[in-house]
Amino acid sequence: MNIKPTADVLTSWIESYVPKKDFFFISLEAMKKGVNFSDALIMPINEFYNHNTYGQISYLNSYEYWNIKNAHYVVIAESEWIEQLSEADRAFILNEQIQCERGLVLPASFIQDISQIPPYYVQNNQVVLQRSMWEKLSHSCKEQLLTLMVYEWWDKGDCEDIPNFLPDFLKPFANTFGVHQGANCLAAVLFAISEGKQQWFIHEWVHQHTFIEKLNYYQYEKICTENLQEGDVLVWIDEKDIIQHAAYHIGQNLFFNKHGQTIFDPWKLLKKEHLYNKWAPFKPVVYRRH
Repeated sequence: MNIKPTADVLTSWIESYVPKKDFFFISLEAMKKGVNFSDALIMPINEFYNHNTYGQISYLNSYEYWNIKNAHYVVIAESEWIEQLSEADRAFILNEQIQCERGLVLPASFIQDISQIPPYYVQNNQVVLQRSMWEKLSHSCKEQLLTLMVYEWWDKGDCEDIPNFLPDFLKPFANTFGVHQGANCLAAVLFAISEGKQQWFIHEWVHQHTFIEKLNYYQYEKICTENLQEGDVLVWIDEKDIIQHAAYHIGQNLFFNKHGQTIFDPWKLLKKEHLYNKWAPFKPVVYRRH
């Protein structure tokens, strides 16, 4: 089966996808172009990444910090700032976002009604999204753009049908998209092993040591087996024993799973074969409650 984000989910994404504060990532060379930055903050990239506010998950996921290349500074500005620049400076700054591969940059072909986009936000057949222009787009344009972007870049919604043996506590989440940035695979597993008693777990961004501590608390231990049981946790680790992924076995080689920590990564039911193919470079390890 294939799933898609509901109208309510799309409405939530529309509000949160483009942050209310604009960030522009620029190279060292760009700083010498004479752009007027008097009404903005200029922050060195390392200081920016370590900033308590600007390191928040909502910014990180929207701007996709992990993809950014060749940026040495970040311009932090109010949403109207970019529109107050000269046409040449505005085009230059927006082109810089394309060159550094920042998030919130989409092919113009993703937008059905390109006439809704102010022309200066379209550079080299790419649309650079910023808060002020985002607020002016119609609701239907935003829905169309987000739905297409998710299927093209993030998740096509393919998953397994919900079986009659699915535990009740997983039914509200299985094969659905979420609205909280940061919810990751480890959090999904911890929610599942709590048997739904700690629903807030599923919305957390859980790291490795917290995950292992909680497995121990719930009396899970590592075992050597290829015969999975209901309630087993399957973990994939790299050569340094760093967890790369985890999923919860609901039975009959079917797993409750979440790939990634963004709102565009849904909780899905997937077969064992799918997960083994996806995480083939890593070593699978089974944890079982004793």
